[in-house]
Amino acid sequence: MVGYLEEEAIHSYTKFLKELDKENIENVPAPAIAIDYWQLPPNSTLRDVVMVVRADEAHHRDVNHFASDIHYQGHELKEAPAPLGYH
Repeated sequence: MVGYLEEEAIHSYTKFLKELDKENIENVPAPAIAIDYWQLPPNSTLRDVVMVVRADEAHHRDVNHFASDIHYQGHELKEAPAPLGYH
């Protein structure tokens, strides 16, 4: 279930990016806390922050679906390390 919630977050952030690109939302400078947390360049904008947050949500989606698949197969997550290339 959590993987699907993360997927919905990705759709929401994608819509937000489209509104930024259409200039319906002002692409203001990124707040310092976001620049520090996400290790962004000092001149980053709101769009840059939304991009990294959306990517993080995509990672959470993938992790949660992977864990669900392992559970569905009757295994424990500790028995099934993530495959190579998985992030």
